[in-house]
Amino acid sequence: MKQTLFLAILFLTFSCTSHKEKDTNSFTYWVNSSKSTCSGTGNKQCLKVQKGDTINPENWQLFYSKIEGFEFEPGYIYKLRVSEKQLKKEDVPADASSIEYTLIKVLEKRQDMRLRINDIWVLTAIEGEAVTPSQRGKTPRIEFNVAKMKIMGTDGCNNFTGSIKKLETKAIEFGPIAGTRKLCPNMEIPDKFNSLLNKTAAYKIEKNQLTLLDTSGKVLFSFKKTD
Repeated sequence: MKQTLFLAILFLTFSCTSHKEKDTNSFTYWVNSSKSTCSGTGNKQCLKVQKGDTINPENWQLFYSKIEGFEFEPGYIYKLRVSEKQLKKEDVPADASSIEYTLIKVLEKRQDMRLRINDIWVLTAIEGEAVTPSQRGKTPRIEFNVAKMKIMGTDGCNNFTGSIKKLETKAIEFGPIAGTRKLCPNMEIPDKFNSLLNKTAAYKIEKNQLTLLDTSGKVLFSFKKTD
């Protein structure tokens, strides 16, 4: 009788463990250094994540749930080990995920070096030729918003806005750029600025100086950070 009872308990324990293992799995998650506005039960700020052992800079997805035990700090990219548990229908709150996410371990936390470009930069030279005060008029400048992957600014005459198609620690590529179309007395600098901007393929930042380069490494623009 005792042996039969022991075997029954052992079977039930094994069954419960097996069932739990089926309902809970662990995965590697990457978390972006900034959040983005997301909609659902009202506008809120959501994490941007992706799953997998390697990170793809162009594959961020909005994450509408929360990861229990994870404390997000802006400016850092995280690599996490996260458990996913499938909840029963009756345990899922209204408008909530049917999966419960729980932090197992922070595998990596590193500063997002791309955020160094996240500022307003004033033009000082085009193709190595200094832009002097007499040439400037309205000083050309560019502002980067990494969280929204957007740029905006002025070419010295017209205002412009556009998207950042690609941004890595050294590489950068702009998407479509739109601007106003008024004419100014001197269009030399604005015209040259606009003709070169979409040739940008790389960048480097040293102290408060930003340099934009083309695919061959030729310097297109030099900027300084605004005070």
